[in-house]
Amino acid sequence: MYTILLMAIILILIVVATVITKKVPFNFVLLIVPIVCALILGHSVEETSTFVVEQLSSMMQSAGFMLLFAFLYFQMLTEAGVFDTIVTAVTTKLGHKMNVIVIMILTTLIGGFSILTGNFTPAYLITFPILVPLYKRFDFDREAAFIIAQTAMSALCFIPWGIGMAYTASSAGLDANELAAASMPWGLCFIPAIILQWIYFGLQHKKRVGTFQAVAEVETAEEKKEENPNLRPKLFWVNLIIFVIALVALGVFGIAPYFVFIVATVVTAMLNYPKNFGEIFAKVGPMYLNILIMLIAINVYQAVFNNTGMVGAISDALMQFCPEFLLRYIHIILLLLCVVIIYVIPFQIFNALYPIFISIGAGFGIPAVAVIAPFVCNLSLATSSTPTNSSTYTGCALTETEVQHFCKKAVPIQTVTNAVVVLTAVIFGVLQL
Repeated sequence: MYTILLMAIILILIVVATVITKKVPFNFVLLIVPIVCALILGHSVEETSTFVVEQLSSMMQSAGFMLLFAFLYFQMLTEAGVFDTIVTAVTTKLGHKMNVIVIMILTTLIGGFSILTGNFTPAYLITFPILVPLYKRFDFDREAAFIIAQTAMSALCFIPWGIGMAYTASSAGLDANELAAASMPWGLCFIPAIILQWIYFGLQHKKRVGTFQAVAEVETAEEKKEENPNLRPKLFWVNLIIFVIALVALGVFGIAPYFVFIVATVVTAMLNYPKNFGEIFAKVGPMYLNILIMLIAINVYQAVFNNTGMVGAISDALMQFCPEFLLRYIHIILLLLCVVIIYVIPFQIFNALYPIFISIGAGFGIPAVAVIAPFVCNLSLATSSTPTNSSTYTGCALTETEVQHFCKKAVPIQTVTNAVVVLTAVIFGVLQL
């Protein structure tokens, strides 16, 4: 067990060093080093390849195909001018009232609505194509916008059909609906944190740009048409109806995202680009390939981490070396540190710890659902602020930001956000110490 623990620590340290130094490509380290660690631990090439392939197969089914068609679909909507039309309409309606404050509020509202899909990746795919044109027009920091969006989405992660809820409830052995009910007050505790983010990023924007108003000229429709021959203004309402149907299918009926995006992509392509679809694919292909490579690397890392006993070794070490007087609050302590921890360690480590937390809590008379409920929403602040999670790459690709730079900015801000949420929960009695 100590050998496995040592190897887990070595693997984590290598990943941390790679993130900090940037001397070696990150995806190369995630692909090669975990496999070497598995072989050193005595796992055969056949055994290692088996659990890696199983992990990759699961990833492609759950995310790989969905991303491909989702990227294609939203690229077509962008090319057709659907989102530009919506943004222009909103801007015109609001007139002089449109400013950076309104944009931050829109980011929160649209992000919160989009997470009804139950997954951060499709939520980003819905939110950012709509709003990125506004960010550019007002020169609003897109990394700040990403942080605001993921915070709003995290606040609503208590929805019973969400993937995060499914993972958490399953790992903890709890009923998803019961856990969702207990987690809802934690979602409400995000409100002060969201407002504080608006204030902070608003002040940062005013300091950097000097105004809350637009700073870029708005292109005319004729100029856009000249630059983009793929605009389809006559099909706006048809495309919008298909878009709304897709959202309803995802958020209300819970249809598998990959199936929804496949159907939406095929229908939209046939209506808008029956003869030049290849042009659209050419724009999406390189971005998808880059994300797919990183997805593969991340999942190789997770496969080795989860199948070689590393998760169990870390959990056992925690139980062995943690002072007894800290055990009562161990779940809260790790909750406060989760953003920093998950920056380098897959979130599955927390899944492995839930049974331990429940057992410790039971000794102090704390119900299992009360122990686990804080993690449902708060942990989501961490899972999109780490280079070891695929959704981060999706969000950065859509906001046109660099992953490592974004994560270094997001981690301290979301750590503070997490602390504000916990403090709010203490003040209002949601968390009883």
